[in-house]
Amino acid sequence: MISSWIFLYAIFIYSFSMKKIVNTMRNHKKTFMFGILFLAGSGVWMGKIIQSNTIETRYIVEAVEKGTLVTSVTGTGQIQGESEISVVPETSGKVIQVAVQNGQYVQEGEVLAVLDSTDATKSVRDARLSLASAKLSLQKLFASTDTLSLLQAENALAQAKRTLTDLQNGSDTQDIENAKDAVARAEHDLDQAKRNLDEVQTTSAQELISASEEGYNTVAESFTALSDVMNDLADVMGTTTDEYEYIGYYNLLAGSSYTEKMVTDYKIAQNTYNTAWNAYRISDQNSDTETKEYLIDATLTACKNISNTLNDIQTLLNTIQEQGYETSAIAGHIDDVIAVIPGDIVTVNGHISSLQSASDTIERTNLNAPYNIADAEDVVTEAEATLISAQSTLADLEDGADPDEVIAAQEDVTEKEQQLIDIQAGTSVLDVQSQQLIVQERQNTLNDALEAYEKNTVRAPISGTIANWTIYQGQIASSGTSFATIVADNFMASISLNEVDIARVQKENRVNLTFDAIDDLVVTGRIKEIDAIGIVSSNVVSYGVLIGLDTQDERVRSGMTVSTTITTNVKQDVLVVPSTAIKTQGSVLFVEVLDGASEIRSSQGIVSQTSPREVVVEVGLSNDTNSEIVSGLKEGDLIVTRTITQTNASESTTSSSSSLFGGTRTGGGFPGDIPR
Repeated sequence: MISSWIFLYAIFIYSFSMKKIVNTMRNHKKTFMFGILFLAGSGVWMGKIIQSNTIETRYIVEAVEKGTLVTSVTGTGQIQGESEISVVPETSGKVIQVAVQNGQYVQEGEVLAVLDSTDATKSVRDARLSLASAKLSLQKLFASTDTLSLLQAENALAQAKRTLTDLQNGSDTQDIENAKDAVARAEHDLDQAKRNLDEVQTTSAQELISASEEGYNTVAESFTALSDVMNDLADVMGTTTDEYEYIGYYNLLAGSSYTEKMVTDYKIAQNTYNTAWNAYRISDQNSDTETKEYLIDATLTACKNISNTLNDIQTLLNTIQEQGYETSAIAGHIDDVIAVIPGDIVTVNGHISSLQSASDTIERTNLNAPYNIADAEDVVTEAEATLISAQSTLADLEDGADPDEVIAAQEDVTEKEQQLIDIQAGTSVLDVQSQQLIVQERQNTLNDALEAYEKNTVRAPISGTIANWTIYQGQIASSGTSFATIVADNFMASISLNEVDIARVQKENRVNLTFDAIDDLVVTGRIKEIDAIGIVSSNVVSYGVLIGLDTQDERVRSGMTVSTTITTNVKQDVLVVPSTAIKTQGSVLFVEVLDGASEIRSSQGIVSQTSPREVVVEVGLSNDTNSEIVSGLKEGDLIVTRTITQTNASESTTSSSSSLFGGTRTGGGFPGDIPR
């Protein structure tokens, strides 16, 4: 075919004039006709080829929707039995209360110790006042301009003008006399405020002393009775020859379940009683208030533990009476115990009530005193500021106006004039938005202050038994330093995470746990402890994580393999798109939006007369499948998730650029700037 084209081309070159063309056609009629027929056939053949290879592009589209996006970290490990969790305060401070002791069982969230929260309390108070002030300012902006606001602005402007006139004309004798009177009043108010502060401080200290003295007297009265009660408890348990001689008889009459708890509570009662007694023995009425406060709390704790033991004994006696004991070898002993224990219960409960009242009074005094003193100090500060202002005013009047004061007064007039204009015009949108931001900032400050205040209360991270308690009232607890451990009574999961994943998790993150050995069992839990120091193995750093289980299943055994999914972040009601729909061009992220189409959930896609447009987006949270769109798209936009290029002979799927998670850009390039 190529040789025929060359031949025809040669003929036309040769026949460069009409005459030669005609002569050529006459002389080569057959050849020329063959060429024409050949050109026509070739055109038809090429048209069929072009028609047979028509390219059709289809787009798989998906609507942008709002949804919930969850990110997580996975890990594997084993179930373990008794786990020890360190008790670590999140802040530093002086210990003002210890609520537990070694060997005591505690529930998750129970208060273990309380640190001094004076500074944190003041921060919360200041943050609340600051937030209230910001909200009030916002309400004023929202309030429509009324006659009173307009009148106040006009009066302020008139006063500023009068002040300017007075400065320009100079001060008269009456103004100076009025300023002296103001100084005298301010001095009197300051003296009164200082006397009030002294009185508040003295009263607060005296109230605390009185409360601690009354509490000490209550302690003394309690020990007078508690000595007899402890003797009664010892008589219930056994004799001087054998401390627990009667326990075996009780087991025969009622069962060991009653005696085991009774003996355990009795030992705790003994320990706390001895602790309180030793503290009482080395104290007296002249001891300081902190010593008396500790003594009151220690005696109250002892009384409560003694009460628990008495209640255990009463339960045991009730059971023995129901079962019958008349033939028992210790029937006479049991009769004696039955006669004594009810009276001991009444006596101890009465002392608990008195000691609790004394403890509450001291706690209330300690809590209120800082507020009362701070309020009195604020009054003194305000009075001092008033006196300084009055003295400054008097000095200015006596010295006469200087050029700077006149300039300042002129500026004040200008400011008041503008304020009047603003009030007449109404509140601007920018002023409202600015004040709303201030309110939000003050709210965040309050939230932070409340969180810091809560950290002064140390709570049990899990349920279990206290061990290795090393800090006591009056000592300083350091942030991040353990002062006790809790031995967990439930199963926990121990897993390890690499240095990348450990940075994404934190205590109290929710966890879902599954078990290789138990089908269809899913248990929820929370992270309770994270190792601060990693372990290096084969150049890989891993960190241990302990997870507390919310529920205990009897099928779970120590040593079982467990798989965990830790939820690290959850965002609700956000715009979500498939991560594969997000493409990159350098550092720019964009998606393809198909305008004028409707969503068709089909693997075949749709044909569009217009090409998709590229829209730059800002991406927020992402997981393996979906991504959050912060800006660039709106709900309902149709985005291209896949492009299908199809011909009669073949079909291929292409992507218009590299995706967010890899891939190569193909197609017609990146034309010009991306639409923003």
